Amino acid sequence: MFGGRDDDLDAAGPAHFGIPAEALADERPDRRPEEAKRMGLSRHTEEGAVLSFASSLDRAKPGHRLMAWILLVAFAAPALYTLLILL
Repeated sequence: MFGGRDDDLDAAGPAHFGIPAEALADERPDRRPEEAKRMGLSRHTEEGAVLSFASSLDRAKPGHRLMAWILLVAFAAPALYTLLILL
């Protein structure tokens, strides 16, 4: 199309971006719940990214505990605000 040759284009794949194919097997462990895997939520979707991030937090680390509280407030505050408005 547009006068170019199609046979000189490389197929898009992991090696196209400089990542060797065998490196994909060594990715971070998948800590998503089984329900999330079944629904197709991966870290490449918005909801799956939040779920993946939250499930990777370690309760033994103080910074991770702080982030968990921040996430809790960020997701609960709109619901509590709406509840207060309705009452």
